[in-house]
Amino acid sequence: MTAAGERQEPILVDALWTGTGFDGPTRLERDGDRLRPAPAASGAAPARHLGGTLIPSLTDHHVHLGLVDGAALFAGGLTHVIDLGWIPAVAAAWAAAFRDSGPEVAIAGGFLTAPGGYPARAAWAPAGAAVQVRDAAEARAAVRAQLAVGASRIKVTLNTDAGPTVDDATLRAIVAEAHAAGVPVACHAQGAGQAARALAAGVDQLAHTPFAERVPDDVIARSVEAGMTWVSTLDINGWGDRSTREHRFAFDNARRFVAAGGRILYGTDQGNGALPPGVDERELTLLHDAGLTGDDLVRSIAGAERHDTIGPRCAWLPTPPPADPAALPAWLATARAHHLPRTL
Repeated sequence: MTAAGERQEPILVDALWTGTGFDGPTRLERDGDRLRPAPAASGAAPARHLGGTLIPSLTDHHVHLGLVDGAALFAGGLTHVIDLGWIPAVAAAWAAAFRDSGPEVAIAGGFLTAPGGYPARAAWAPAGAAVQVRDAAEARAAVRAQLAVGASRIKVTLNTDAGPTVDDATLRAIVAEAHAAGVPVACHAQGAGQAARALAAGVDQLAHTPFAERVPDDVIARSVEAGMTWVSTLDINGWGDRSTREHRFAFDNARRFVAAGGRILYGTDQGNGALPPGVDERELTLLHDAGLTGDDLVRSIAGAERHDTIGPRCAWLPTPPPADPAALPAWLATARAHHLPRTL
C-alpha cells in the first residue's frame, strides 16, 4: 500500500472496531510491529490518510488447516484461525509455519473419540487425527498429550450417527482434565441427545450449531445459562442451499439460541466442501438472518476485546462500515488481512 521507506508514518482510518462498536476517524501511530490509537498532538507527524476500516482481528473459530490453504484464508481476511482437529504433531507445527505469512493459529490437537468413533473411519481424516480412548484414564492421558503439543482447547466428538462415542464417565474425565489445566473443551455433537450430553458434562463449546436434531428448548435455555458458546458452521449445511434437512435443523437451533441470549461465534469448518477461502459472506448472512445483527454480528467474528495496541496482524476493509446492518455480511467479506508493518 505504500513504499517501504514510508511505512513508519502514522495513518488515519475512517473507522476502527473497538469491541463494542466502530470509532472513527482514528489516528494510529506506529509502535514497532503494532499500531496504537492516539490523538493528534501538537507537533505530531502528519498522518497518511489510509481511509477504510481497521479491525484488530477476524477469527474463524472452526477450521481444518490440513484440508485448506492457510495462506488463502489470510488473503481472504482472516487474521486468526482455530484448528479444531488434525494429527497432533502436524498441527503443532502450524503456528510457526504461518508466523510470517499467514494467520495466527490456535489448535486443539487430535479428535478425542471412542475406539472406532468419529472421525476414525472418515475418509477425509488421516490416520492419527482421531485419538481413540477407551476409558477415563486414557482420556486424561490423551488430554495431557494434546496440551503437550500446544493445544489451547480440547476437541471431543459425540457422533452417534457415525459410530460409537465415549461414555459419560470418560467424557467427564476429558472435561475435568482440560478444565484443571485451564483449557476449554469443544465438542462435535451429532445425533439425538448428544448436545444435551455435552452440556451435562460441562463442555464449554459446541463446534457446530447442531444440525442433526431439533435441540429442545430447555437444553437451549440451560446452555445459555451455563455460558456455553456455539460455533456457527451454518453454511456447510447446504453451501448456499437452504432447503436441506441439516440446514433447517441448524438454522432453527441457531435462531432459538440467539433469541434466548446465547453467544454464537463465527466459524465455517473450512475444508468441508465448497466454502470461500477467508471471510464467508454466506455464513455471516445466515447468522444475520438467524437474529445476530449489527454489532453483535461483528463481535461474532471480530471479538469483543478493546485493544490498546493492534497487531502484528490486523484486517483492513477499503470502505467505512455500511449504514444498513443487512449489508454487513457483504462488507465484512471485503476484508483483507495484513502483517504489520510490512503490508499496511
